[in-house]
Amino acid sequence: MDAKSEPASARRHPYREDSEFHQAHEHQSASAVLRAVIEDAKGETISIGEIIEAFGERAFGFVLILFSLPNCVPAPPGIAGIVGTPVLIFGIQMMLGHKRPWLPGFILRRTVSVSKFKRLIDIAEPRLQKLEGYCKPRLPLLFGPLGDRMVGLFAFLVALSVLIPFPGTNFPPSIALVVASIAVMEEDGYLLIIGYLIGLAGLAYTATVLGASYHLIMAAMANIPSWLGF
Repeated sequence: MDAKSEPASARRHPYREDSEFHQAHEHQSASAVLRAVIEDAKGETISIGEIIEAFGERAFGFVLILFSLPNCVPAPPGIAGIVGTPVLIFGIQMMLGHKRPWLPGFILRRTVSVSKFKRLIDIAEPRLQKLEGYCKPRLPLLFGPLGDRMVGLFAFLVALSVLIPFPGTNFPPSIALVVASIAVMEEDGYLLIIGYLIGLAGLAYTATVLGASYHLIMAAMANIPSWLGF
């Protein structure tokens, strides 16, 4: 069956089936799979679509980690906007109960440098492995359909914070989302609570910065007439 005769519904969902990559790495840890994505990449760049397709039914957990990591370590300027938008969309989809991520074509086609992402994984991998070493199944009531929706809401709020162009509004929430995503994949309720607490602290900081900026702007606007001599 060629591309023209293939049903339209199938063409619209390029990662509806588990990829060979996903089948080969299905039972590996998050750090191992992220390393494999970079090592198996062909060429000097990799598209966001190729990254998502690699993860199959576990895609939400992996892509939340992958697209949050650049904001957890020193990264090139401008990357926050590239990775923040997919996290925002994924969060909305998880809140709606979707099982697999979807992104519009113009985002799927965006590419990132394999070498830059490899450096990112080199920095993050030891920390992820250490975190995974503490994980074990605990507090199972925090997981399931409702738990996934809560993670989606959390991811949505983190993405909003990341996309706000103020110093310090991306680092703590992104760390928290990585922790929470690993907790969900490992079903570790204690780690999930820790992730939420870190995230709430980061989001509180973002709200404080926004509030202070709003009051400064309003005060400046109120003083404009006097500065102009009116």
